Amino acid sequence: MSTSSTAGSLHLERISHSYGSHQVLHDVTLTCPAGTSTAIVGPSGSGKTSLLRIVAGFLRPDAGTVQLDGVDITATPAHRRSIGLVAQDGGLFPHLSVGGNVSFGLPRSQRTRERVAELLELVSLPPEYASRRPDQLSGGQQQRVALARALGRSPQIILLDEPFSALDAGLRERTRKAVQRVLRSTGTTALLVTHDQDEALSFADTVAVLQEGTLRQAGAPEDIYGLPADIGTAQFLGEAVVLDSYVSKGSAECSLGTVPLRNMAPTGFANLLLRPEQIAVKAPGHGVLGLVLDADYFGHDTTALVRIHGREEEVRVRQLNAEPLEVGETVGLQVTGTGVAYPP
Repeated sequence: MSTSSTAGSLHLERISHSYGSHQVLHDVTLTCPAGTSTAIVGPSGSGKTSLLRIVAGFLRPDAGTVQLDGVDITATPAHRRSIGLVAQDGGLFPHLSVGGNVSFGLPRSQRTRERVAELLELVSLPPEYASRRPDQLSGGQQQRVALARALGRSPQIILLDEPFSALDAGLRERTRKAVQRVLRSTGTTALLVTHDQDEALSFADTVAVLQEGTLRQAGAPEDIYGLPADIGTAQFLGEAVVLDSYVSKGSAECSLGTVPLRNMAPTGFANLLLRPEQIAVKAPGHGVLGLVLDADYFGHDTTALVRIHGREEEVRVRQLNAEPLEVGETVGLQVTGTGVAYPP
């Protein structure tokens, strides 16, 4: 018995919702194409969990529609929607075995040892795990069991509610990649909700940034990170270096020199956005001089706060596989790549 894809396209049209006088979602429109993964990322209180509950059918929006494959399911009860859910803690039943959890919700004719084994193998777990209890599994294994259970009914879309947040860093990355492989191999449409920017950027085909209940931007991860809609979005998605500049003929003149722009910007004063990894650290005499004010060594990379010589501006720099910088050290700074200019 195979687990075939029944992937559906999800479309949210002008979703708004309030709790009393507090509006948590403002006119949110978003499309998740069939067979792709979309990550909704935002800080606590941004409305992302409310949006997920609306998609799942646990919450009715004040305005707007939820459409699955073009069909309006806004008023459809949760149990009648072809949607699977993987909760933050997995949501496994502690009194049932792994096999019992996986088969829960399956049609009676499919509650077989062979079907359970097939679903466990789909998420890279041995069939022998079917007899174990959930508390005999690691956190990552429990999340895989939860995914197997959600996939068992061949839903049109899978909802992932911060499913990796309770795991430690190493296990979180391994589990995320395992889930990603399963979703891609089955062609399942997935909607992930997370507050972790790195997780959103590395997991999804599309990243949607939700702030204060408003969808600020949605697009491919490289576009969201490299060409954010505004400075606030840029700063939420990762460390940002923002410098005063003057734009003319496709370049910005700033304290680090002349930087070509990747966006169209009018002539005049502007805020120039760079990322710390774009500022290369050189020996004095190469580029603009700077004084190291603070430095941190993480093994895989080194970060430092550097004050630009003769200026009050300070920039954060990041170097991969580099020796740690010394506080008080004088260095040269050079910009690589292009920047993005925004109105001041």
